[in-house]
Amino acid sequence: MFSGNPPVIIAKGGFSGLFPDSSQFAYEFAVTQSSQRYTVLYCDVQLTKDRVGICLPNISMENGTTISDVFPQEKKSYLVNGVPSWGWFSVDYTFFQLKPVYRKHYITPLLIF
Repeated sequence: MFSGNPPVIIAKGGFSGLFPDSSQFAYEFAVTQSSQRYTVLYCDVQLTKDRVGICLPNISMENGTTISDVFPQEKKSYLVNGVPSWGWFSVDYTFFQLKPVYRKHYITPLLIF
């Protein structure tokens, strides 16, 4: 039922259609472009080695970041939900070590059947 209150805008990952998902720019743009007073931002949080939470939608950092360019030789393997998984994981790095790592923006192509 309608209450007459303004809608709440929930931006998971920020304005990720224009900027990389969960990036600083995506969140800032979502807040500044929203004309609504009630804008909620939320993200998937991954922890660093020094227990700092970072917004990252995937457990493996190579999915959408420049981690493999910054640390090319540091790929590791962990059991993730019982499955061996290779990649770069935030728990292996401190927040300071991740400063030169940036989010990438992927544009998914259309599927044609």
